[in-house]
Amino acid sequence: MHALGVICLPPMVSPKQRQLSGLGLSRIPCCIALLVSLGLSAALCAAQEGGFNGSLDAPEAEVLKAVDTIVNDPIVHGTYSYEKEKQLKGAKPATSLRVFGDSPDDAKVFFKVLENVLAPRHFKETADLGSIYLRYVVQGTGPGTTTIHIDALYVEKSRRRQHQSDGTVEESEFQAIKDRLQKMQSDAKAIAEMSEKHSSAAPTSAEDGAGGNAEPMSSPVSSADELEKRVADLKHRVEMRTAAGGAALKAAPYRTAATLQPLSAQAELLVVVLTKYWYGVETVDGHHGWVHRSQVEPLP
Repeated sequence: MHALGVICLPPMVSPKQRQLSGLGLSRIPCCIALLVSLGLSAALCAAQEGGFNGSLDAPEAEVLKAVDTIVNDPIVHGTYSYEKEKQLKGAKPATSLRVFGDSPDDAKVFFKVLENVLAPRHFKETADLGSIYLRYVVQGTGPGTTTIHIDALYVEKSRRRQHQSDGTVEESEFQAIKDRLQKMQSDAKAIAEMSEKHSSAAPTSAEDGAGGNAEPMSSPVSSADELEKRVADLKHRVEMRTAAGGAALKAAPYRTAATLQPLSAQAELLVVVLTKYWYGVETVDGHHGWVHRSQVEPLP
């Protein structure tokens, strides 16, 4: 038996064949079997090579959130089937895929699959119906750095032949993850700045009241009823509630920003920041975000 597991049986030879044994012709069957075995091994190794490696300057926990968003995104970036519609949709996350073999034990691995795709672009020599398989391997390399390895394969439905990407799909998926991460970081920064402004404003008001340095009111209050009326008016300016259809608490003041949480109808809000179209608000449970003016109304 050969070291690669190829069994070489002693051939049945005639006297004439023994004369040719000095030329090594009797070993031809074993040599062919060995070459075939080596060829299969090389093909297996080739199928496991390739992919894209990238690094992001962010903790693993943040990168995992961005990757999870892209894995659940129905779009496969960097490929298409038709010139008129340069985008493939319908992909779904998967728990595991055999086409990639084993994955590293010390990394977080995600999978995505898009079925029934006709000859997608940027996969080598495709001309049949099949499925696109994606693997994302995420591993933290330091307190603020994380690496991502992405593999993309196209497998024909009928002949089960595998076609590797030319690199465009993996690079496009990585760029989508990077863009998503940057947006998450930008939204988090905006929320932190808004919260900081709110926190710094509250002590100032209290300090002014305690120190007696507050500016006098423009007109004196002549009665308790008038004072109560002014307090109620001020309360209506800074306290709102969501409209009948509820509202979406956004991470930033634009409609395409990430939704932090849905708000039920008539949920009370404290207005912290005013803009032309958006309110920077704080919910009753202490969350901060942005709500469009059309989704809120004054307290009754």
